[in-house]
Amino acid sequence: MKNFFSLIKDENILLKIKKKSEASFWEYQILGLFYYLFNLSFDYFIITDKKIVYVIKDKLIKIAEYSDFSTLEFNSKNDIFSYKNIDNQEQKLNLNRLRLSYEEIQKIKKVLNHNI
Repeated sequence: MKNFFSLIKDENILLKIKKKSEASFWEYQILGLFYYLFNLSFDYFIITDKKIVYVIKDKLIKIAEYSDFSTLEFNSKNDIFSYKNIDNQEQKLNLNRLRLSYEEIQKIKKVLNHNI
């Protein structure tokens, strides 16, 4: 189990997107096919009832608490996820590195619209 899961272990997960990490140009040039065969790292985007967790290549990029679920918004045109933190300040999170598919975008929209 990854370290970042211990930060949200007692929370209700509303959305979880898990993808296999993408190889960078240099990783592909040096390791080539071996990278794809033995790549064990993942990318995650998780929304719980209290927090937002963003992980790329098993490295924690962002963990943030939000003030109210109704403040969560997702702009699918530019993959910007916005929310208000516990200090009621607007925050933005760029999800481009997650390489969201159409189905994943629809899943995010459904969760955000369903739980309002």
